[in-house]
Amino acid sequence: MTSEERRVLPTARIAECPQKAAEQARWWEGHILEVLHGLPPDAPHGAVPRPEFDPRQHCLAERERAKAAELAIG
Repeated sequence: MTSEERRVLPTARIAECPQKAAEQARWWEGHILEVLHGLPPDAPHGAVPRPEFDPRQHCLAERERAKAAELAIG
C-alpha cells in the first residue's frame, strides 16, 4: 500500500478549522492510519510496519491496544 493509498484525502473543511485543531486532527490521522494499515501516512516508500502494528501479525483490536499503550506512555 502506497502512502497515497494510506492518506485520507484532505478536504476544504479542515481549512475552516483553527490551525491548532487542524494540526491535532492531522496528528490523530497519522496514529489512526498506522493502526488501520500498519504505517502512518508519511512512511517512506518500502517501509514496513512496526511489529506491533503489522496487520499480517495482529488483529485490529491488538493494534488498537498497542497504540493506546504507546500513547499512554508518551
